[in-house]
Amino acid sequence: MIKEGKALINYSKEFFKNLSSKLPVFYNPLMKINRDFTIFVLYSYNKIFNKKIEIFDCMAGTGIRSIRIIKEIPQVVKNILINDIKKESYENIIENLKINNIEGDNILVSNKDCREILVSNKFDYIDIDPFGTPVGFVEYSLRSLRKGGLIGITATDVSALSGSKPNSCFRKYNTIGIKTDFYLEFGIRNLIKYVIVEGLKYEYAMIPVFGYYYKHHYRVFFFKSLKSKDIKYLQSNIKKIFYCPVCGYKSLEESFCKICNNKMIELGPIYIGNIYDEVYLKYIKEISLEYLNEKLIEKDEIKILDRIENCDSKYNIWYYYDIRKLGRFYKKSIPKIDKILKENNGCRTHYTDYGIKSYSYPKI
Repeated sequence: MIKEGKALINYSKEFFKNLSSKLPVFYNPLMKINRDFTIFVLYSYNKIFNKKIEIFDCMAGTGIRSIRIIKEIPQVVKNILINDIKKESYENIIENLKINNIEGDNILVSNKDCREILVSNKFDYIDIDPFGTPVGFVEYSLRSLRKGGLIGITATDVSALSGSKPNSCFRKYNTIGIKTDFYLEFGIRNLIKYVIVEGLKYEYAMIPVFGYYYKHHYRVFFFKSLKSKDIKYLQSNIKKIFYCPVCGYKSLEESFCKICNNKMIELGPIYIGNIYDEVYLKYIKEISLEYLNEKLIEKDEIKILDRIENCDSKYNIWYYYDIRKLGRFYKKSIPKIDKILKENNGCRTHYTDYGIKSYSYPKI
């Protein structure tokens, strides 16, 4: 038995030796943070709209995410459909529901390609958590999502999204990318751009309300609006960007770098707007403190939330600077990061311990 949050699942520890999409039943304990934030965001959604919702867990694996939702935030659930395409996973989900004493007419389990379900049903919350890219699932999900609904999307193809693999970046996401000093934020903004563009095809405004990067994955939650002002806002915040490979200077309009006069490289397009909704952040903070008191949350999550609250959501900037890149450009040793932050009125981003946000090119 494995315990996560308030749920128990029966899972073979032999599978941990080689985590792979080829496993008959997939469960990654490192993705607990992913499921924790799902709980936090759905809790926030319920606080904001005060209604129970219909949930579709598309790629459930062991069913751990849905089981935790049912046990930890039951006030959110009107009904829930737990699905996995693998028969072994389907059987494991049923077993795990029994272990947790979960039953009821509002809890269904299915064994299908989730796209078959998405094309003929509507949901208030849809969870997309694939092994790799979400490309191939997003369009179906956005059409299945009700107006005013929420969708959580995971992507683990960080090298493609971040531009570290330029060919994959262009092929999957129609984005020109290279490995920049802010590649981890470039990646999440590339993912957001992709989801927004898929929604705009049908005149949906997919508004990001919360997102993060952790180790090997991105996770972003979007609210579906049909308002023209939201569509216009999103369209106006999808931009090509310019990047200096020598000093790391970023801009939306320069052809030559203002810092070192080097030729800038054109990249993107990516999303440059807000990723965080203040009301969601308020309630996420509220429930995260409850989980901290009950010792159900990891220290990495507290660190991420703290930096999102005090940096990433506060500074209206679509990039960060890597202090190692700055050190190489200035050809000097890097001082203590607190000193750099003080001198540049900056803050520490959650994407990397070496990343700082500042409204001007940082001096060290």
